[in-house]
Amino acid sequence: MNRREAVTRVAFMLGGTLSAPTLLAMDRWKQVVAGSPKHNGTRSFLNETQHAIMARVSDLIIPQTDTPGALDVGVPDFIEIMLRDCYKKPAQDLFIEGIGDLDRKGFLTLVPDQQTATLTKIEADAQKNNNISFWQLIKELTLLGYFTSEMGIKSSFDYQPIPGRFEAIKIKPGQKDFMYGNQA
Repeated sequence: MNRREAVTRVAFMLGGTLSAPTLLAMDRWKQVVAGSPKHNGTRSFLNETQHAIMARVSDLIIPQTDTPGALDVGVPDFIEIMLRDCYKKPAQDLFIEGIGDLDRKGFLTLVPDQQTATLTKIEADAQKNNNISFWQLIKELTLLGYFTSEMGIKSSFDYQPIPGRFEAIKIKPGQKDFMYGNQA
């Protein structure tokens, strides 16, 4: 299964609740992968401070525990590529504005509890508003990048190849109860 198929399945799994900019970006991602030369790994969309803020936010959304976190699977670079190559200017501007707001609040100098409180307030404010927000974009991209990475999917789901035979099993305490398979 390639990343595009995984993204489609993750979108379906999330109940199709991705924002319009993310759905458009996924369509543009297909075009980028199909028609563009590979990038040399250099970032050109966000400056170092913006990238560091974005990386810290993604790390707070999916921290490393007994499973890999967002940083472990390369979510910040995924977000950078998606923003640069797949999102249109209005969504890019919204994202940059949100990062700028966090920078003006001294986000990187805050202690972790203050960072979490800041993001909790941003999320609460975003939920009051029906428009696309910075919070929605960064959260979607973090989840999308994580759950379409090999480490993210393997650490979060019990991979069972399909087709396979059906076996009723008892779920043990703490066992993953969602199976993700590759359909032929």
